[in-house]
Amino acid sequence: MAGNQIFKVLLVDDEPYVTEIIGRILSQAKIEPLSASSGEGALDLLRDHRVDLVITDLLMPGMSGLDLLEKIKEIYPALPVIVLTAHGDFYVAKEALNRGAFYFLTKPFNKAMILNITEKALRLPRLTSEKRLVLPFAVTTLTYRIPSDFAMVPAISYQVMRACEDMEYSSKKINFSIPLAVDEMVVNAIKHGNKMDPAKEVAVEARVGHDRFTLTVEDQGAGFDYAALPQEFDEESLLAEEGRGIMMVRFYMDELRFENGGRRAICSTKNDSAPV
Repeated sequence: MAGNQIFKVLLVDDEPYVTEIIGRILSQAKIEPLSASSGEGALDLLRDHRVDLVITDLLMPGMSGLDLLEKIKEIYPALPVIVLTAHGDFYVAKEALNRGAFYFLTKPFNKAMILNITEKALRLPRLTSEKRLVLPFAVTTLTYRIPSDFAMVPAISYQVMRACEDMEYSSKKINFSIPLAVDEMVVNAIKHGNKMDPAKEVAVEARVGHDRFTLTVEDQGAGFDYAALPQEFDEESLLAEEGRGIMMVRFYMDELRFENGGRRAICSTKNDSAPV
């Protein structure tokens, strides 16, 4: 494998000679093998060690390889799994692939086959693991200066959503809370701030940090008395013709405030998927 990174591969088989043979082959390629003789033992090792790939037999006493595969995909969805099958067990291999296995090796296997498929699997998660290494320190900032045109709003919402997706925000924040806030605040700036004046622009800045999302929207209008807005999400405000969008933003976001005479609106929410 290229580079100085030492990859760790967990080998799972109730037959010690299988893990020993594969382990020797991997060690020669500067890949560190770990071994477990059962599915339960494999899960214990995964909890205590950083592992880049799992190679598991399917037929084992106790927890089967398919059961182990499902458990791994549930707990560590990005971790690739290669399954070992007997020659001719096509349907078993197919079932494993349907359940999320990356690849399969048929017994008897040879050195070239093991290294080829192992290295293929190890190339895949590298980008994900490297991205996650810097994710806590990453900030994506999207800035726009758009005319007072509603047609611009969906594209901005989509790009912000994708940035939040890349930063691994929760599905609720990606699909509902954040796109709604973008839509409501930009529409509000166009409609109520700039009064649909095509000569006036709206400035939008979306700051997507690993732990918090912040949206700033500023129009070129005359401003308004934002102190008169209700500070809480209530039934009367929700049913009112005007201000309903702002109330929805207040409901979905953790914070909403106004500056510059009401021309600048700033809302933010935490990424509830970020580790504490």
